[in-house]
Amino acid sequence: MSETFMHIGKFAVRPEARETFVALMQSYEDTAEQRGLTHSNVIEDERNKGTFMHVTVWEKRADWVAVEETDAHRKMHEARNAMLVAPMEHDFICGKVEVSGSP
Repeated sequence: MSETFMHIGKFAVRPEARETFVALMQSYEDTAEQRGLTHSNVIEDERNKGTFMHVTVWEKRADWVAVEETDAHRKMHEARNAMLVAPMEHDFICGKVEVSGSP
């Protein structure tokens, strides 16, 4: 059974902060130590501009927990939250990825 863990955050970003939000998320993923991170994508909802999903996939949940506790992660949260329509108003889901065999 796989230990792969996925976290998906949904954010409503103020229109004037759209480009800055994307740049912040890219910079964070490029510079922060992301132990166990295997995939990271920022996706904008094409039907609702300014609504983004940040999808991360981790080797295991413990890796995600460790990164959540770093100073770099806390600083990213602070900068990101200032760009949201309502600070700290976002949804997220997370859980173990169930991997099936090839068809």
